[in-house]
Amino acid sequence: MRRSERSSYTPIDFVQWHEAGTLVISPKFQRRGVWNRAARSYLIDTLLLGLPVPPIYIRVTQDVKRRSVIREIVDGQQRVSAILDYMNDKFTLGKNIESPCAGKRFKNLTEQEQDRISQYSFVCEVFYGVEDDDILRVFSRLNTYSVRLNDQELRNGQYFGDFKQSVYKLALEHLAFWRNNKLFSETGIARMNEVELTSELVILMIDGIQDKKKSINKYYAKFEEAFEDREVLEGRFRFVIDSINDAMKGEGLSGTEFRRVPLFYSLFGAVYDKAFGMPRDRITQNPRGRISADEIEQLGDAIHTLSDALASAKEPEGADGVAPAFEDFVLACLRQTDNLKPRRTRLETIYKVAFG
Repeated sequence: MRRSERSSYTPIDFVQWHEAGTLVISPKFQRRGVWNRAARSYLIDTLLLGLPVPPIYIRVTQDVKRRSVIREIVDGQQRVSAILDYMNDKFTLGKNIESPCAGKRFKNLTEQEQDRISQYSFVCEVFYGVEDDDILRVFSRLNTYSVRLNDQELRNGQYFGDFKQSVYKLALEHLAFWRNNKLFSETGIARMNEVELTSELVILMIDGIQDKKKSINKYYAKFEEAFEDREVLEGRFRFVIDSINDAMKGEGLSGTEFRRVPLFYSLFGAVYDKAFGMPRDRITQNPRGRISADEIEQLGDAIHTLSDALASAKEPEGADGVAPAFEDFVLACLRQTDNLKPRRTRLETIYKVAFG
């Protein structure tokens, strides 16, 4: 089989091929386009910002009867279809984008913005004269050497709306926090584990404690088109993280049991409940939107007290020495840690020890 050649093409090329009838976007071995407007808008926004996109794979064949070159999009049909449709004014850009072009069709963009799209240089891998079975072999081997995507990586390719943009922004904004407190390894961050946790914490603020990770996709879908409370919740998220930082007085959580994600989830929830009140299963009666300096001090003491109790319980025969007041907390930290009941038990204990 002949090796592919790397070339660069622009949307202008795609338009010209399409108008000439020499571009095949949905060959028989490709899935049909399934992208929604949010996904299409996200791609166009990427072009407007000049950010990279994955390569497009093209097969070139000869149409003897028409005496023309036919180009089939082997991989990248959703991208090419979105570009063609947008340049033909078939949809407006959604609100889930960074560039100031939301709500605009291609014809409504400035000349400079149109050029950013039409002259964007796509890296393309081009196969000449290869058969279907050779193309299928190529992608079979590519998939063989690919790492299986985890749930958050799958969400990254499925959702493009306001909720996703919000949690990704918060996760990136607090990258130093995740690293300094050793909540995630560099490998975990590369696999978007911190984004998944941020998603769970935002959902916690919206709708209270959830059972495991079952509901995450539901919220990504629910807020795909609009996330009305985004700014308020982002501000509250930052407040909770800052409060935890203040409580630890620069020491961080890395030396405590609360560096474990299940425990951090409950710690975040307890602090949020104290300041703003949980949507469901609220403990605080009068959320004030703030936490006093004394309460921050108490929170730091509670983190150390509960961490020490759990660390002691994990020692050989240590469970026999756990104070009765902490027995349920310790058990909730050691078994089925992301189930609803343990999550609620941990949150209630943290709240009680920290805030009374």
